[in-house]
Amino acid sequence: MVDHLRSLSEYEQPLTEAPEYSFTLPSSLYTDPAVYEVEKERIFYRSWQFVAHRSSFQNPGDYVTARICDQNIFVMMGGDGELRAFYNVCQHRAHELLPDGSGNVSRNIVCPYHAWVYEREGALRGAPRARQRPDFNKADYALKSIRHELFLDCVFVNVSSDAVPLAEQAADLEADVRSRVPFYGRLGFPQGGALGQYKIEAGWKVVVDNYVECYHCDHAHPDFADLISMKSYQHDTFGLWARQIGEEIKASNSAYELAEDSAYMRSTFWFLWPNTTFNILPGGEEMNIAAIRPLGHEYTDFSGFNLSADGSFDPARAEYTNNVLMPEDVALCESVQRGLKSRGYSQGPIIVDTDRSGRSEHAIHHFHRLVQKALSE
Repeated sequence: MVDHLRSLSEYEQPLTEAPEYSFTLPSSLYTDPAVYEVEKERIFYRSWQFVAHRSSFQNPGDYVTARICDQNIFVMMGGDGELRAFYNVCQHRAHELLPDGSGNVSRNIVCPYHAWVYEREGALRGAPRARQRPDFNKADYALKSIRHELFLDCVFVNVSSDAVPLAEQAADLEADVRSRVPFYGRLGFPQGGALGQYKIEAGWKVVVDNYVECYHCDHAHPDFADLISMKSYQHDTFGLWARQIGEEIKASNSAYELAEDSAYMRSTFWFLWPNTTFNILPGGEEMNIAAIRPLGHEYTDFSGFNLSADGSFDPARAEYTNNVLMPEDVALCESVQRGLKSRGYSQGPIIVDTDRSGRSEHAIHHFHRLVQKALSE
């Protein structure tokens, strides 16, 4: 057991029930590679992980891959139109079967190493010269399946066999998203809708910390704060999720211009434990759904899909997001990760205002308590 994983009261500064008296997680939990090894088992291999929106699967053979720490998986539509999830590994010599990303397998999955052939439903179809091995039975070497679930029209997977379904864990999140996004049911994944990968030299918890607070927005995102009023910005926390809402939008602003009659004149961001995000900026009927995936204890991939209700995308909004907002956040996260190694820092105070507004850090406290609970189990 890692020494850093202790009860709340044993930290130098406590994580208390009340966020206004609480402190952050200790820096050692961000910098120790042994902690990350525990996080793999206790967080990522027990939680539901976003793979893709259902619109990514239109035809038999369509697939999307995802890496959940050390586990490479894929979801594919079979010839019968059903979705299935598998570990992305050949049962012969462990070569990865499908390349990272998405695509279509027209007939069978063929291992690039020794040409073992699998049906799109997971059964082994053939293995060169395997008949020469006594008692070789193809049924013994089907692909290993993984649990999957359709939640909020998205495919999630869980490598744990006994995980509680998302529909039970976060039914209130689904109801909230659908009630606040009238076009949600019409979202699709048109050509060119994929969000480019953001590789961040910071651990996944640093990236989530940054995502779930806007205490930094006035100062670090001046264009964002000019687009969305921080005075009325709201941030609320629930069981396994949190929500940020900005309802006062300035059409003429320094981020990107908006028509006064734009379809969605608000910003809404949802975070689902441990690392899925649903993101809407003001403008047309578009949403980004992305995952914050650890690639190591100090390296993270933040990527997903841009979805549209009518197949169109606002280039000005995309330019702002990709060339201004995300680079600002990447720089912040990478600086924090470096700073967490300083001997001059261990923990910091959670800043919470009496209104629990969008400028407050109570959602960081909510996230840190979820992390601590998972690591303590």
